[in-house]
Amino acid sequence: MWQNIIDTIFPIECLGCGQEGKWICGDCQRQIPINLTNRCLACKQKTKGGEFCRECRSKHSLDGVLIASDYTNELVAKAIKTLKYRLVSDIGRELGQLLILFLERQPKQGQTGDTLLIPVPLHPRRRRWRGFNQAEILARPVAEHFNFPIDVSNLGRIRSTRDQASLGEADRKINVAHSFGWQGERLVGRDIILVDDVVTTGATLEACARVLKQAGAREVWGLVVAKG
Repeated sequence: MWQNIIDTIFPIECLGCGQEGKWICGDCQRQIPINLTNRCLACKQKTKGGEFCRECRSKHSLDGVLIASDYTNELVAKAIKTLKYRLVSDIGRELGQLLILFLERQPKQGQTGDTLLIPVPLHPRRRRWRGFNQAEILARPVAEHFNFPIDVSNLGRIRSTRDQASLGEADRKINVAHSFGWQGERLVGRDIILVDDVVTTGATLEACARVLKQAGAREVWGLVVAKG
C-alpha cells in the first residue's frame, strides 16, 4: 500500500527522458553504449575478453574485469548515483538488464556449471544504513537469466572501510586490504564472477579475489556496470 502511495506522489520517471513507468525506459536503455572493446584493467592494453594482459597477469589474483559500459555516459552515471545515494533499489534490476545485454556479447558469457556469482559485499553497518546491497540487486537478474548459482552470504566484509570514491589508487589498496573473508566451503575448481556497480582501480575486486583464490577458486572475474 505504502509503495502505491509513494508511486502516486513521486511517480517513477525515466532518468533519461522523463517518460513515466520505468527508471530507464526501453528507448533510453538502447541508447546506452555497450562496451565492445575489452582491455586489461591495469595497463589498458586490448585483450580478447577483459583478462589482464600477459605482463600484468602475475601481479593480480583477479583474472580480469568485464565492464558493461562507461561512467562518462550521463544516464549510466545518473542511474548508479540514484541507486546508491538516493537509495532507489529498483534501478538495480534495470541496470542488471544492461549487464545481461553485455554478457550476451562476451566470450565468457557461456560459462555455466561451476561458475558462481558473488556480489561484492557491504559492511553490515553500511548495509543496514542503505537497506540493501546494490551489488546483490545487480547480480540477481544475471543469475536468473544465465542460470548461475549465486552466493550472497559467505563472502563478507569483516572490516569497515572508508568510501573508496574519495581515495587515490595507493590508498584504495590499503583501505580494502584484509577487509574480506570467506566462510563457506572450499571453492576448488569453481569459477567466480564478482559483481559490483563501478570499478576504478580494481582494488576492491582484487581484495575479494585474493580471498577467493585462497579458498581454492580456479578463476575470479569482475563484472561491473561501468568504469569510473
